[in-house]
Amino acid sequence: MKTKVYRVWGLTCEVCLARLLERVRHLAGLRTVAVDLVRDGESRLALTASPALPPQVVRAAVEDAGFSLSAPAAESAASTEV
Repeated sequence: MKTKVYRVWGLTCEVCLARLLERVRHLAGLRTVAVDLVRDGESRLALTASPALPPQVVRAAVEDAGFSLSAPAAESAASTEV
């Protein structure tokens, strides 16, 4: 399984977080999801999936929830085998 950490912009509260999690939890192959909420800043979204989720699928889910997504946080250190 592979864990990737993304940067999400636009989260401001728990309602926003719930909306994001609702969209992301439906991704095929997702095993775990964790979010470090930073109000009005760069929140971290960690997804563990098998097989690894294509970035465009993650981006579509995040944008569908109404937020902006940056590429995996420096895909070298942020991607880890679990």
